[in-house]
Amino acid sequence: MNIGFILSTSRQDHDPFRNQPLSALYLLTIIEEKLGSRVNVSLIDLRIYPDTPDITTVIPEKDVYLYSVTSLESVELFSLVSDLRRKYPNAKHIAGGPHITIDPEGSKPHFDAIVTGEGEESIIQLICDIEKKQLKDVYRQEKLLDLNRYSYPLRKFLPDKYVVGKGLLDSPHKELLATTAVFSRGCPFNCYFCANKHLMLGPVRYRSPKLVVDEINYLKREYGIQALAIKDDNSIPLDKKAAIPFLEAIAKTGIQWRGQSRANGISEDMVILAKESGCTDIAIGIESASTRVLDLINKRLDLDKAREYISLLRRHGIGTRLHFILGLPGEDESIAEKTMAFINETSPRSVLLSLLVPRPGSEFYENPQKFGMNLYSDVGFDKYQSTFGRFEESEKPHLVFKYDSQTPWGKAMAPDQIISIYTQLQAVLRERQLNF
Repeated sequence: MNIGFILSTSRQDHDPFRNQPLSALYLLTIIEEKLGSRVNVSLIDLRIYPDTPDITTVIPEKDVYLYSVTSLESVELFSLVSDLRRKYPNAKHIAGGPHITIDPEGSKPHFDAIVTGEGEESIIQLICDIEKKQLKDVYRQEKLLDLNRYSYPLRKFLPDKYVVGKGLLDSPHKELLATTAVFSRGCPFNCYFCANKHLMLGPVRYRSPKLVVDEINYLKREYGIQALAIKDDNSIPLDKKAAIPFLEAIAKTGIQWRGQSRANGISEDMVILAKESGCTDIAIGIESASTRVLDLINKRLDLDKAREYISLLRRHGIGTRLHFILGLPGEDESIAEKTMAFINETSPRSVLLSLLVPRPGSEFYENPQKFGMNLYSDVGFDKYQSTFGRFEESEKPHLVFKYDSQTPWGKAMAPDQIISIYTQLQAVLRERQLNF
């Protein structure tokens, strides 16, 4: 059976090759390991062809096409499936991913079968069912996966030049050869802007220290990496029992790394251990410099504690990247001044400034009336982009919603006010070369 995993063009990304498609690589690795010579698997990477008029001309015929679908990619991929059905009418199309899990009923008509939730075990059962001509419409893995049941994702399905690159770490480590990795799943928090709660809520699960070391040594051996961008939600785990063996495992490999963590709950001894393990930078989701806003979005973050944590990281030689979202409930015109004051006070190495997008799966999308939001019904998911003008002033921002003039939390800003503040702040960040 010839199986191709299709990646979208990712046209909306400033650098679509910055992050590796780890979910696809992981599933292809599992399929090959479990089914061996019964399958021939490959990655069909459409990021290489963003401007091809008829993208089907670069897609070879396969028996089965696999997709992992986010909401932002759904319009492109749903259309692609229709085009491929006309070109290769005998092929099967199977999809999983966040958007499929969030909206299975809306997704089912486009595919021969869908996978909701985690897909490692479902995908093997599904392929076996295709062999037996017993394919079902929907597959779901009922129990949370033990991440140690499977090995790390092989990168051989990608050309080497798309596995390793420079610039994944902030200065002064930009020249290090780096790639990305994920060593855990799960998040114990429930922020209202997050679209991954259907997939991520629940206990945090970690790869064993041995598998962490094995994967990093594999990347060093095969690709010569010197650094990692770790994409876990919390790369300094809040639980010390998990944090200590995890960080000690990374330390054994001798690499440099950056990751992200909460701005509260991390003790100084864990910061020291992170530094000793090679940590150079930590990204922190501040989201807003307004305590009122943080309360309304269920962020559960104390700004004073966040300032202390940033200072602690700096004291131990770890830089910070701060994430902010503009357009959140509870903001007024003072949010620009508050945001810049926080940035000036904490001196991060870089800042990622986004516009609020109520993505499917988030509390904002599912219950917009609770926040006085009106989602634009004529805007497709392909317009659900959150970052604009980070590096080019010509990239004009847009919103996919507006607030009622009076909301349950008070008077709201109009869309043009929100966009104006976002544009002004982004210009300052560009001028100061803080944009990430």
